[in-house]
Amino acid sequence: MYLVHRKERLPLGRGKYLHGHNITNKIKNGTSEPSQQIALGARPPGQLLEEEPRYFLLGLDRLASLLSLSQHIHSVPELVHGDCLSLPFRSSLAFDFAISIATLHHLLTQERRLEAVKLLLSSVKPSRPSSTGRILIFVWAHEQGQKSRRKWAKGTLLPAPELGSSPSTSSIEPDMERFEELSNLQDVLVPWVLNNNNDQKSTDKVTTYNRYYHLFREGELIELVKCAAESLELLFTQLHSNLPESTSPHLKDWCLIKRHGWEADNWWVEVELGIQVP
Repeated sequence: MYLVHRKERLPLGRGKYLHGHNITNKIKNGTSEPSQQIALGARPPGQLLEEEPRYFLLGLDRLASLLSLSQHIHSVPELVHGDCLSLPFRSSLAFDFAISIATLHHLLTQERRLEAVKLLLSSVKPSRPSSTGRILIFVWAHEQGQKSRRKWAKGTLLPAPELGSSPSTSSIEPDMERFEELSNLQDVLVPWVLNNNNDQKSTDKVTTYNRYYHLFREGELIELVKCAAESLELLFTQLHSNLPESTSPHLKDWCLIKRHGWEADNWWVEVELGIQVP
C-alpha cells in the first residue's frame, strides 16, 4: 500500500494507498514464483515512492519483510506496517487519493471486501468543496482473456475449500471432468512455488503454497463500491447516469464512479469523492 500527500498540505499527510500483494512471509523470504509464471500484481513498496516528487508518499503493507526489502532497495524511509482492514491512522486524517491494486481479491468474504472499500472511502476526502478525492481499484477478473495464464485447463487455478475447512495442499486437485462447473467458480486457489534450495536446478526442497483469490465478475466491483458508499451515507452515482433534478452531489458528501473497465484480465474502477457545499 502506498500513501501520497500533496506537499503543500503537509505535515499531517493526506495520501494515496496502493494496496500491494500480501504475499505470505514464507514466500517473500524465499525464492518464489507463481506456478502460472505471472508477475506480482503490485510493485514493491518504495518503487512508486521515488516517482512522484510533487507528493509526500507513504508505503504501507502488512508484511514487514516486504517493507524491509523495499526500504533497502529504494532507500525510502516513509514505510508503514499495517493492514487494509485496520489502517493505522487517526480517523481525523484524510488523504488526497488512493490506489488499491491486487488486494481486495485476497479477502476471503464479501464482508471483509466491503469493509476494506469502506475504509478506503473513509480515508480519502478533499480539503475543500472545490476539489475532489480519487481512488483507483484493480482486482482479478473472472472473465479472462485469450492469452491469460489464469486458466483451469492450464492447471493454474484450484477450487478453494469451503470456509472453515483446511485440506492439505496435496489433496486439492481440480476434477477436469467438471471443467464447466469449475469455470464458474469465483473463489479459487493459485499455487505459488517456493524453492528453499539455493540450487535453482534442484527440486528437492520445493514447497507449493496455495493462495486464495476471489475472481470478480463484471459489475461486481462497482456494486461493492456502491454498497460501501451507501453504508457510509454517501450519495452514490455513476458518470452519465440520470440523477433526479432535485438531487445534487453537492448537497451531501458524494461518491462517483468516474470510469471503469477491464484491462489485462483485471476489472478496475476510478472513484471520485466530493464533500458537501456549506
